Amino acid sequence: VMLLYANGDSHSLGAIKDGGNGKPFAEYVADNFDLQIHNDSEGASSATRIIRTTKEYFTNNSTDNSFVLVGWGTWEREEWLYENIHYNVMVGWYKHLPEKLQERYNQWDKQQDYSLLVKKSRLVHQEIHDFHNWLMQQSIPHLFFNCMYDFQGVKTQDQVEWNNCYIGPYNNEQSYFWYLKNRKYEYDRWYHFPTEAHTEWGTVLIDHIKENKLI
Repeated sequence: VMLLYANGDSHSLGAIKDGGNGKPFAEYVADNFDLQIHNDSEGASSATRIIRTTKEYFTNNSTDNSFVLVGWGTWEREEWLYENIHYNVMVGWYKHLPEKLQERYNQWDKQQDYSLLVKKSRLVHQEIHDFHNWLMQQSIPHLFFNCMYDFQGVKTQDQVEWNNCYIGPYNNEQSYFWYLKNRKYEYDRWYHFPTEAHTEWGTVLIDHIKENKLI
């Protein structure tokens, strides 16, 4: 049986609007292709955490018969290692941090502006492309998409080839959030959508996988 390995933030984890219950898009994809699912997503995940944990998983498990699905979060996010524990850090997400990291967070939070987001976006763009190439070298089929918005500040001449493995890397309208918002779905303060929206996004992913013969 083929495995769907999912990673990302709360959206890929399956968060439903207002903490509701329902079938998230990753399960919708898995059921459509009759795949088992292993979901390593975690709320507020940075690209760093997603890449690290995915590589760790495939270092310890077979790469055969696996398909990787990743929804990337916002580009400012980081993970901080403190006393052997990794903490996800994003703007407005800090109450889980140990007291010793609170001051560091406060300083970090003050520095986060659009120019820094663009700078980080360019760095993450390269990291994700390296990760795409790593998956290609391992012969692991995969599909990426953006959860909130596209890469910021990546000029046309710096755009790269993704071999149909990335939905709209440079197109905001094809991100999970904007695609569903433009279809008039409502969302909560964490930008989580109702079950019906998960179903529709699942269909978008399934169609892309079929059209490009990724599985």
